[in-house]
Amino acid sequence: MSKADDVVAAAMSKPIREGYPILNEDHPFFGKLKAFMNGKAHWLGTATDLLTEMNDTTTPPNTVTKLLNKYWYRLKNRDGIVVHFRRTNRRRIIEIFNLRQPQ
Repeated sequence: MSKADDVVAAAMSKPIREGYPILNEDHPFFGKLKAFMNGKAHWLGTATDLLTEMNDTTTPPNTVTKLLNKYWYRLKNRDGIVVHFRRTNRRRIIEIFNLRQPQ
């Protein structure tokens, strides 16, 4: 890459905001989700509902949706948690299944 390419790439990348966790598979939300789903086979609701039930006051609802959309495959393979999304007229519904929960 030339120096000009480096400058353009740096300008196009999103800056990392101080004090905010990086959106990756090690985000603190996933640990809270695993603990929340422990003992549950199924959960259904919105991202806001999920955060309320998990008592998570630090993660915004849009971040929950981004993380689940981006890392659903790793959640399924690593933790046995399957995530489905669907929309109703005014709501985006998240459906979560814990495959490792005994029936």
